[in-house]
Parts: sequence; C-alpha cells; structure tokens
Amino acid sequence: MTAARLSVSALCAAGLLAALAVPALADEKPTKAQWTIKYRQATFTLLAWNIGPISSMVKGEIPVDQARLALHAKRLAELSPMILEGFPADAKTGAPNKAKPEIWDNFADFRAKATALDEATAKLAKVAPGGDMKAIAAGLGEVGNACKSCHQKYRAD
Repeated sequence: MTAARLSVSALCAAGLLAALAVPALADEKPTKAQWTIKYRQATFTLLAWNIGPISSMVKGEIPVDQARLALHAKRLAELSPMILEGFPADAKTGAPNKAKPEIWDNFADFRAKATALDEATAKLAKVAPGGDMKAIAAGLGEVGNACKSCHQKYRAD
C-alpha cells in the first residue's frame, strides 16, 4: 500500500470514528445544574485571573502597568455582578463544586455579601485609572475582604 493510500485510509477511518462519536457526545449534554455550576466556576476563575495582576502590582511583585491595572479592575467590576446568576435554587448540586448548602438557606445574606463585592469592585474600578497606588491598594483590600467574608461562610474548602 502506498503512503498516499495509507493516508487516505487513515483519514477515512478517523472521519468514520468522528462521525460515530458525535451522536454519543450529543447524548451527554450537561444538565441545567451542571451548566450553571460551570458558569459560576468560570466567573470565579475570571475574577481570580483579573485580581491576580492587580495584587502583584500592588505588592511590587511586577511593575505597575497603569493601563493593564485599570483594565483588570474594570473587568472585576463587570464580572462581580454575574456571580448571583450562578446560584439559582436548582443548581445546588449536580456537579462537583464548593458551594455550601447554607447559601440557599440564607440567600439574603449571600446576596448582601455578593452586593458588597459588587460595590468594592466598582470602587476599585473608579480609583484604578487614577494611578494612586495607595487608593488602589485600599480598594483591593476591600475587594479581598468582600471575597473572604463570603468564602469563610459559604465556600467549602
């Protein structure tokens, strides 16, 4: 068998396997709860992705890049309000996650903590473009405290 025929045969075999696999994958659509839990986990991942560089700049671990700092702070303020969407009552379970059941038992408190984070990230986003590292550090501290107050009560380790 020539190399060209072998390649065509291999491609055909790969195509056939892919065609057979697609229906099987279609049957494994995530449930609404799984999708919602993935959404909230993605939101937290994006928050962490954006808070990291700000923290590193404030600590002096990396050079301050004012434009990048302001961009990350703006993103935090945009992402924070998305958190509550990831916690409907029908997504308590369904996929591995660290949300404690107490969230839904005391949703008013959870909402208040999420709102405190919204306010802290909005404040940080306002001061970040000004370049006042003392104000930025204070704003970052407020964001961190808001995160911590919720994690302590509502996140399983």
